[in-house]
Amino acid sequence: MRNKMLAAGDFVEAKCTRCRTETNHTIIAMVAEQPARVRCNTCGGDHNFRAPRKLPTVRTVNRNAVAAAKPVRQTAKTRQNADREKWQGIMDQTEAGMAVAYAMDRGFKLDDIVAHQVFGFGVVTGLVKPNKVEILFTDGKKILRCQL
Repeated sequence: MRNKMLAAGDFVEAKCTRCRTETNHTIIAMVAEQPARVRCNTCGGDHNFRAPRKLPTVRTVNRNAVAAAKPVRQTAKTRQNADREKWQGIMDQTEAGMAVAYAMDRGFKLDDIVAHQVFGFGVVTGLVKPNKVEILFTDGKKILRCQL
């Protein structure tokens, strides 16, 4: 906070356009109560007054509160393990004879059990338009083409 009124000839901190840093300047011209033109005391260049950047205020943060507020971020490994456990739980409850053979020209609904010739058994977890389904296999989710 300034208690003193600024006037031409006073020194002020400003951003120098030539030095590209914040340095001391001498006020050359005033408009109302604000400096208009200044002269850099380092390089001697005259330019319009540019106020120095304000430093960010330092806040103290309760890290426990921040940690509790943030959702836990899952890594790819934990997502893969969760998907594998979900797949295992579904496969334990179903019989292999209930599986429908996968074909691109066949339609599927949510929770259908699919037998794929390369990926093995899977369950339909989502319908992706146009003409695609998301199927959860033992090695992860795959998006495959189908007829809707």
